[in-house]
Parts: sequence; C-alpha cells; structure tokens
Amino acid sequence: MNDKAKPTPKPVKATAVASKQPAAAKKSAAAPKPVAAKKTKVAEPAVEPRQPRINEKARQRTRTRLLRAARSVMGRKGIEATAINDITDEAELSFGSFYNYFASKEEVARAVFIEDALAMIEELDSGTSPEAGIAERVGVNIRRTIHRGLTDPVWGWFLVHSMYSINDMVSTMGNPLARDIHTGNSENSFDVVDVDSTVDCIIGGMIFLLRKILEEQRPASAVESMVQYILRGMGVAHEEVERIIRIDLSN
Repeated sequence: MNDKAKPTPKPVKATAVASKQPAAAKKSAAAPKPVAAKKTKVAEPAVEPRQPRINEKARQRTRTRLLRAARSVMGRKGIEATAINDITDEAELSFGSFYNYFASKEEVARAVFIEDALAMIEELDSGTSPEAGIAERVGVNIRRTIHRGLTDPVWGWFLVHSMYSINDMVSTMGNPLARDIHTGNSENSFDVVDVDSTVDCIIGGMIFLLRKILEEQRPASAVESMVQYILRGMGVAHEEVERIIRIDLSN
C-alpha cells in the first residue's frame, strides 16, 4: 500500500516589514533679524549757572567790621549781655550777614581774642627795651598778658569761659614764649630742660590764675608771685627776679 504523499508545505512568503522612518526634525524657527540700534542723541553737558564772583577784599572788609563792632559792643556790655543783633547793628549790617562769617557769639569772641593776641605779641616784641635781658622780657610779657585778661572784658570772658582758650593761647603765644626760652637757654640765662612742657605749664598756669582772680579767689598781686615762681624755676637769680616783678607796666 502506497503511502500517501505528504503535501509539500507552501513556502512562506517573507513578509516585508516596513521599517519606520524617524520623524523628520521640525524646522527650527527662523532666527530673528537683527534690529538696528537706534541712534541715541548725545545729551549736551548741562551748563551750570555761573556763580557770582566773590570779592575777597569785600568779604575781608565786612568781617573786619563785624570784629570791630563785636569788640566795641562786648567791651561796653560784656559778652554775656551782648546779642548778635547788637553786633550787626553796631556794624550797620543785616542780621543774616553775621552768619556768613561766624557761627555763634562765642566764635566771634574767639576771633576777637586771636586777633588781639597776635597784635599784642607784636606790641610786646616791639615794646621791650633793647637793653632788657631775656629774663626781663619773659617776665614782663607774662605780667602784661595776665593783666590784659583782668582789664579787657573780651579777653577775660574768653579765657575764663571758652573751651578753646588753652589751645588758642598756645597757638598764638606759645611759639614766641618758646623762642624766648630757647634764647635764654643759649645765653645761659635760663636752665630749662623741656621747653615745650615749660610753655604748656606757664600758659596753663596763666589761665588758671586769671580765672581765680576774676572769681575773687586770688588777689591781683598773685600775678607777680606767679612770675616770681616761673623765673626762679627757670634758674633766674633771686635779685633779678625781684627787680623784674617790680617794673612799672604803665610805661
């Protein structure tokens, strides 16, 4: 018996697998066109208003008028009783003009003191006899300075009440005093080791004594006692010191 022939299997057709293509990339957005920069108009520099030219000579004249008026009014009424409008009335200036030069009544009193102190230094230098020794020069100048504070109301008030008094005394009178002490050392009239400290002590002592006399806690004769102490401390002979403190200051 013949076996039935097995049917020949049909060839399997290869199924074509469609390959998926990758998605096309989106076209990128077109780059923006460059914007032309706007031309900015360059601003012209601002012209500052022209300042009026200050006449320095005129300012100095006005300041001098205020100082003279302050010296006059304060001398008559005393500093405590003097008002700023008293000064401007005396100077025949407007009230507001005062503050173009000084901030307060004490400041104008200080300016008066410094101006007078500088003038007094010139007077002391020129008024001392050429024949006078350096010890006499120093002793007489100290006496005159303290007595000026006792008789001049502006000086007295400023030296007693002002916080600037010691510094201003040192700055105006300290240098001439130091100069004279150095001269005395070189001439062997003085024996002072530390000139600067000696100047500080003398000026501080002068102001302290002046305050005590004005407060009636010391007699006016204490001025001569102080000068005696200073000169003896600088090495001046006793006889010379006694002569110096008895020199008449009215001449």
